Amino acid sequence: MEIKRNILVTLGLMSGLALFSSPLSATLTDPRAPNEDIVVTGNKTTKGAIADFIKATIATPKGGRHEGQYARFPSAVCPKVVGLSEENKKQVEKRMRGVALAADMRVAGEGCTPNVFVMVVADGDEAVTKLRKKRSRLFGGMPHYERERIAKSGGPSYSWKRIQTGSAETGALQNSDETDILPTDEMAKTEVATMNSNVKSRIKRTTEQAMTHSFLLLERDALVDLTTIQIADYAAMRSYMDTRDGSTSAAPAYSILSLFDTANPQNKRPASVSEMDLVLLSSLYNSPADLSASMQSAAMLHRFEKELTSRQED
Repeated sequence: MEIKRNILVTLGLMSGLALFSSPLSATLTDPRAPNEDIVVTGNKTTKGAIADFIKATIATPKGGRHEGQYARFPSAVCPKVVGLSEENKKQVEKRMRGVALAADMRVAGEGCTPNVFVMVVADGDEAVTKLRKKRSRLFGGMPHYERERIAKSGGPSYSWKRIQTGSAETGALQNSDETDILPTDEMAKTEVATMNSNVKSRIKRTTEQAMTHSFLLLERDALVDLTTIQIADYAAMRSYMDTRDGSTSAAPAYSILSLFDTANPQNKRPASVSEMDLVLLSSLYNSPADLSASMQSAAMLHRFEKELTSRQED
């Protein structure tokens, strides 16, 4: 399977429009009418480079690569953006949906219940601290030291996921996933069935790690002069995977995940999601979820090579 070429059709009516603001007020402006096509950048890679990209990007799961598992959304994604103008919100949400479709992910229809939240805030540390006090359920069973680490990470991006163990056969979760959903204050409940399994294998697991919600806070000042495409593509990559903490592992310069890397000069920032980014998402969501992370990684690497080979032959 190759990357969906209809990304140009899906996203072609949406151009990257800078969100201009003054350094003091950092007030975002509405975008002009877009009319440019999307260009997905690619680069030739080696098997080693692909393996390094997977290792550097996806967080090491609890239990390590041999015992833990990579997490992903078992259900269709439904992005919700908060803190931008109505037009900018629509543009970012549409682009995030397009990135998911281009990576062969499932996307929920219009009017869906959000499970991916992107919130633009003035101060990330302050916002996370308030959420910890007033909406602690948003963090699920995350230990307090992890919540503290997120709040003190220094921004401008603050990200966390609600991850639960589910049945590899039925998708049922071990524990109920009841949480306050922003910004409507509605309650989201997941029906939980008994965790039964008939799997008898030394390789396959009876469980998988299911992301039920993703939260990403972006500081407003950091978005000055960025385009809606850059914001949406970064948000998609940070939200659809359990990515590594940027302070411990820097993303490659070609990846949109390096958007806020202070080592990158302003004019070297990636303009959009790269081919490698899209194939990474595709390989994660189209490889078995009921294996150990080390075996998931091997399956992803195989799919990665197949995808890129197919692209080069075309």
